[in-house]
Amino acid sequence: MKILQIHNRYNIFGGEDTAVEEEALLLRSNKHEVFQIIRNNKIELNNFFKKISVLMNLSYSNKSVNLLKKHISKYGKPDIVHVHNTFPLWTYSIFKYLDDINIPVVLSLHNFRIIFDKISLFDKEFHKYGLFKNSKILTLIVSKLFNKNNQYLDKINKFITHTEFTKKTFLKHGVKKNKLAIKPNFVQNSLNKIKSIKHKKNAIFASRLSKEKGILTLINSWQQVKINIDILGDGPLFNKLNKKQLNIKYHRSLSRFKVNKHINKSKFLIYPSEWYEPFGTTIVEAFNEGTLVLASNIGSIKSIIKDKYNGLLFNPGDQKDLIRKVKWILKNPDKCDKIAHNAKKEFNKKYSTNSNYNQLITIYKDAINNKKKS
Repeated sequence: MKILQIHNRYNIFGGEDTAVEEEALLLRSNKHEVFQIIRNNKIELNNFFKKISVLMNLSYSNKSVNLLKKHISKYGKPDIVHVHNTFPLWTYSIFKYLDDINIPVVLSLHNFRIIFDKISLFDKEFHKYGLFKNSKILTLIVSKLFNKNNQYLDKINKFITHTEFTKKTFLKHGVKKNKLAIKPNFVQNSLNKIKSIKHKKNAIFASRLSKEKGILTLINSWQQVKINIDILGDGPLFNKLNKKQLNIKYHRSLSRFKVNKHINKSKFLIYPSEWYEPFGTTIVEAFNEGTLVLASNIGSIKSIIKDKYNGLLFNPGDQKDLIRKVKWILKNPDKCDKIAHNAKKEFNKKYSTNSNYNQLITIYKDAINNKKKS
């Protein structure tokens, strides 16, 4: 099968970017021909005038359509196009073009932008946890921009969501059931040796340093626990965080290989997100490394973690509950080892390369069939 991946990379490499690269490796290892057109905010939005130009073309981007035309002219038509992030460089204009030349399209829903314009003002929980960058104003702006483009969503033949929670959320807000499929993100099987929590040292946080990721709740809580923590990541809050707190060490801009090494050596990973994560790749990476996860009881995380079976949950933004759970971990190493063991079994069952490949190919075939019927 000839597959074209389309993606818009953000300034800071994250879970979406990992998913794109992992899927490309998986498909190529199974003898598929995979092409990629990846646009990068860091390169294409590196000055004021470029940002203005993109803003003026959010409804329809001729540049994006021309990039596709050139690629297809050079390499031929793919059997399917798998789109990941389109914001802000690609825009939904590419869906109309691909439909015009009769190419099936799959869109991975890594966020909730396509339904922002449908969210009720009375949906208090979504307004608390599902907003774009934790801002009602930014969410309103993005929803208006996407509303102009939503006419092109009918051209998509299959949507991929990552958890039962996200599927229900999209169904609730108008995405057609026959076009939705659940396929979690995955990572390559770890070759690192799994050790007991008794033989590990620090806790770890590995994510973007921004308010919605719960980093402030974590930092404020850590003055009351007796364990060191490694903070891995970069983001808008990096320069604002207190670097003098003795039991916190910061590591900026590490490779995924080094991040996973750190996760493997840590007693537990903390995932304190305070917004509706569509997935949680770092959680799956911890499962893979046999490392216990303590995460917020919110959004898709609830679909991934069953409390005290394959991880631990605490109330989002609740410092006292977070501290209470950390102290429980330190007092119960044997129970924690059992939970981490269950998480590794869960990884092998749901998030391994084999199970993911079969799901992905089934989705591609469904999209091709849907296109033939349309």
